[in-house]
Amino acid sequence: MNTIDSRRRHIAAGLALAPLATSLSVFGQAAMPKTLTLLVPQNAGGSNDVVARAIAARLPQLLGGSNVVVENRPGAGGNVGSAWVAKSAPKDGSVWMVTVNSAQAVNPSLYKSTGFDPINDFEPVAGIAIVQHAIVVNPKFPANTLSELVALVRKDPGKYSYGSSGNGTFSHLLMEMLKKSQNVQVTHIPYKGVAPALTDVIGGNVDIMVSTIPACLQFVKGGQLKALAVPSLQRAPALPNIPLANEAVPGLVGELWVAMYAPKGVSRELIEQMRKAVTAVQTLPEMETFFSAQGATAMKAGPVELAAITKDEIARWAPVIRDSGMKVD
Repeated sequence: MNTIDSRRRHIAAGLALAPLATSLSVFGQAAMPKTLTLLVPQNAGGSNDVVARAIAARLPQLLGGSNVVVENRPGAGGNVGSAWVAKSAPKDGSVWMVTVNSAQAVNPSLYKSTGFDPINDFEPVAGIAIVQHAIVVNPKFPANTLSELVALVRKDPGKYSYGSSGNGTFSHLLMEMLKKSQNVQVTHIPYKGVAPALTDVIGGNVDIMVSTIPACLQFVKGGQLKALAVPSLQRAPALPNIPLANEAVPGLVGELWVAMYAPKGVSRELIEQMRKAVTAVQTLPEMETFFSAQGATAMKAGPVELAAITKDEIARWAPVIRDSGMKVD
């Protein structure tokens, strides 16, 4: 059974074990702090940040009126903010980390030291969203399909470049998978976040990027970017006419997920309260519309399922990183 199938099995189990409470008043019974921070260990503007802000805007009505703010603490591919949550964040339920699997499951294999243990330093709370990617290029780039892109970069090794939102992110990993499987040379230019990387692709300073669909969708629809393929198992609802990368490059599949964790030591009562609130937000009709428009789907996994999914992802990406020789100090 592959990792994606395993993840879906865990999520299905979570749905059976975690029925949605029918009364909003249930979420206000525990002593949740008056101000809650959703700490995002990545830059503003990326898919993680967009999803976190959408969730934050709807949590107060489910948490007894608690004020919910989003704080970005980027750096080292998510390590800076994640390490702060693991080592320094209060354990009273006032801080909740909303992160992505590239930070939680990839960084432990990528960095010599992340400053945190992805399993033992956090309490898994809930899955939030699964986000698809798109391989995008500048509209003037002389390729209209992924097969044409591969042929083009193979013809001129080292001539073209690709931007990523940082070392070890999926925009980096998926392009390295493409390079290895097709034996092509494309220069990697890492950025501090998805927004500046996309800006340089739009400006023609970088040729190619694998971007999350929430981050690039408006530019694809507006004609500032050209989407060539979606590296997923299913076509993206937001870009239904864009073919799967797997059709041109077998095995080129990777999905980003966004999930919530708490610092180790936060009470089970508060974790359960937050899990129920996140689940309730996910089922709002407006959030279903939001996810669809963003090229995402709800990831309905509770603490037990999220813990298992995190371990699965760590095991999946470790050999990819090892085989590529990818390391960040």
